[in-house]
Amino acid sequence: MTELKKDIDILILDDDVDLLTSVAELLADCGYKVKGFADPESAVEFAVDQTFALGLFDFRLGSLKNGLDVVETLQIMGSKSEFVMVTADVERSTQLRAANLKVFEFMRKPVQPQELIDTVTRAMEHCNLRAA
Repeated sequence: MTELKKDIDILILDDDVDLLTSVAELLADCGYKVKGFADPESAVEFAVDQTFALGLFDFRLGSLKNGLDVVETLQIMGSKSEFVMVTADVERSTQLRAANLKVFEFMRKPVQPQELIDTVTRAMEHCNLRAA
């Protein structure tokens, strides 16, 4: 079977540049090809011409759009990527919206590095199984 073509493995979206950088470095050290963005508009613009296996998004982005808005936009554009939402937001409505968008995992901050790596590994495996 053909494997899902992807230009990068993981698209990271977080408005906290320090956290974005540390997560990108952690995942790159694990062997993933990573591209990070601090604003939703740039991430969506990138995704128009690129493919990625996994989107790792913060919920609160300090803009009019939140991470779930970006997931929804990308899905409407035809993205078949898996998505993991990382947030301190614990509102039930946010969790329900994530479930309705079929977000792979909804992780609450603070996330331990090994927990993040394990979740990314499971999401990537799921993506590869789906593509097979």
